[in-house]
Amino acid sequence: MNFLMQAQPAWLLQLRRFALSWQGIAAQAALAGLMVLLGTEVAGIAIFIVLFCAFAVLCDNLLATATPFLLPCLFLIQTQNTTALDRFLPFAWLVAIPVAAMLFHLWRYRVKLTMGRATWAWFAVSIATMLGGLGYISAAEYFAALTIYHVLALGFGMLAAYVWLSSAIAQSSTNELPRFFSNLMVSLGLVASFMVVHYYLVHLLKGGSLEVLEFQWRNNVSSFLMLSLPFSFFKALQRPAWLLAAMAMFASMLLSGSRGGLLFGSVLLAGCILFLVLADKKRRKYYIIALVAASIGLVLTLRQWLPFFVPTLRRTLDSLRHGNEDARALIWQRGWEDFLRRPLLGTGLGYMGNRDVHPSLPGALCWYHNSAIQIIGSMGIAGVLAYGYMYIMRFVIFLRQRSTFHYTLLLSWLGIEMMSLVNPGVFAPIPYLLVVVMLMVMAEKYTKTK
Repeated sequence: MNFLMQAQPAWLLQLRRFALSWQGIAAQAALAGLMVLLGTEVAGIAIFIVLFCAFAVLCDNLLATATPFLLPCLFLIQTQNTTALDRFLPFAWLVAIPVAAMLFHLWRYRVKLTMGRATWAWFAVSIATMLGGLGYISAAEYFAALTIYHVLALGFGMLAAYVWLSSAIAQSSTNELPRFFSNLMVSLGLVASFMVVHYYLVHLLKGGSLEVLEFQWRNNVSSFLMLSLPFSFFKALQRPAWLLAAMAMFASMLLSGSRGGLLFGSVLLAGCILFLVLADKKRRKYYIIALVAASIGLVLTLRQWLPFFVPTLRRTLDSLRHGNEDARALIWQRGWEDFLRRPLLGTGLGYMGNRDVHPSLPGALCWYHNSAIQIIGSMGIAGVLAYGYMYIMRFVIFLRQRSTFHYTLLLSWLGIEMMSLVNPGVFAPIPYLLVVVMLMVMAEKYTKTK
């Protein structure tokens, strides 16, 4: 690879530009969609690993690896299904290849380390995750491979990712960062939407009836859509046609059958609409007129479309009505009891004592399915202090600069935080927490204030 050490050839410069361009992102999104259409997600993961490695080795900009890394994560969300987990696990050894490529990138394109504003907050969280359950759970539980992975990935692993990204991405007041990141996130949202639509098409082609389907990865796909939805509105500030992408994402959340997607997706949609109306002064009156017309149309057609979503609404109401019988309500109660039993350090991420209430699938911890309860139950007061510090720093980072891009990043973060109230969410290191790290770094590096 001597050409990497010498004057850069034209083809290499073109490759680097392509990897960061909207054409490059769109091409990779189209490839992901094709893999979904053909039902060849495992082959798609292998292809994206090759792309990831190529970009890591050949591109000096770390962001070039973001698209081929995040797109196959959409395939992996299906591992909530036990059958799908068995399908993907035999290929887990392939992870060593992109890790080697990233180590090469770190060595070849080494940068001077820069500490971001939240570095100490990440350090505090890292300590809290390590202390969680200390002296309570057994050594076998504490040092189990699954526990060690989550403790390190949620703590020092994300600290390393935050410092690395903060060091590798230069500050900019141009529109390069917003353009790249919004293109990436909207592409993720559109591929996620296509996955939902494809699931319905397969069902209908097999003779199924048109109804809201229940599938195990509904909360995960809704989490991706919550992260992506605000960026469609951000792009709509330049071209209102991007609102069609926003409509597709919200519709996919409803079709997913996710109760969190229905409730929190509606809250996020309202926030995004308010953001658009306030930010786009030139088209404000047209948006208000369209919003009033759409509201009237929804009310007039309520009897036609509401029955389609009755199953999701019924499941939501049943959870509220029979909370003492609902698995999530029971696991939340256990989390509070775990905190009262171990108030200082919690019971630890590796604690499996609640599987009688909520049996976790293979390859998963016994989550509380609520980020707030996860903090107090797994890490106690130490976790509350550490994460409290972290959340304060995140608000400072997102609101320090006043621009439409910063508000978009804030909405995206709030979206995944809302979904984390009913799902592991931000306690899943890859991809959700890593995307949160990217949101934070983008907010710090983009310095434009208008």
